[in-house]
Amino acid sequence: MYHYLSGGRVLRIVIPSEFNNFYCIDYDICSIYNMNLPSLKSFTIQQIKKLAEGLNVDGIILEGLGAVSLQSKIVEIKKEIGMPTGIRIAKPINTNADFIIYDHFLDNQTNVELIRFLKGKNSWVELQAYYEIPLTEKFLPIAKVSGERNIPLHIHLLNHMGGKSVKNLYKELIKLNPYTYIHVDLYGEYDTYCPKCNKPVAYREENILKDLEIKNNSCWNCGYGLPFYNIVAKKTDPLFIRVSHGDTIWIDPRSIR
Repeated sequence: MYHYLSGGRVLRIVIPSEFNNFYCIDYDICSIYNMNLPSLKSFTIQQIKKLAEGLNVDGIILEGLGAVSLQSKIVEIKKEIGMPTGIRIAKPINTNADFIIYDHFLDNQTNVELIRFLKGKNSWVELQAYYEIPLTEKFLPIAKVSGERNIPLHIHLLNHMGGKSVKNLYKELIKLNPYTYIHVDLYGEYDTYCPKCNKPVAYREENILKDLEIKNNSCWNCGYGLPFYNIVAKKTDPLFIRVSHGDTIWIDPRSIR
């Protein structure tokens, strides 16, 4: 995440399900929605807490098709573990999670339910939008509603069609949502700029936070309020970068005792 737990580390717990009525095949994130992932027969909240403390993380997030089944236990998990707890979803649900990562696939999902969900949100949301090419009109409706609510918008493309196409897409979307980010090789847009004075306030290399220049959640230059919450550090821990290279470190659950 870019605006919640900035500079911190999050434990991702992927929970598979026996049932899969969710079509997702071409994007990297689709791997967490795979029903054939190896899983533990049981994994208690105390085990999650022990793992989170052992890895020295700043929050946890439940992911995968089976994450929704634990929705009723979110409050219990938060209370027991004592750290921010989120959920990654690909369809609207009512949740007591502290934060939400919402995966929205524009090639097979409509915007209507998503927009209704974003308008009624009561948790912090970062929106991940996926589409094959940088077709601006596809992203405009969700850029508008997410921008109105200061919800960061992350764009993922299968075929970026070159730097000019990506730049044009970014130029149009930031007019509606100044917290828009483009995740593609070579032409990504990862930095955050103040919507009022246009000064850079966060420098990133993909998932690595290089520097966060804000004061009391406001722009260092003009004092404009910015949507950053539960900031952990002004930059990603160098040791963590060396170990993870700024990416997820996956652990096979069968190795956990």
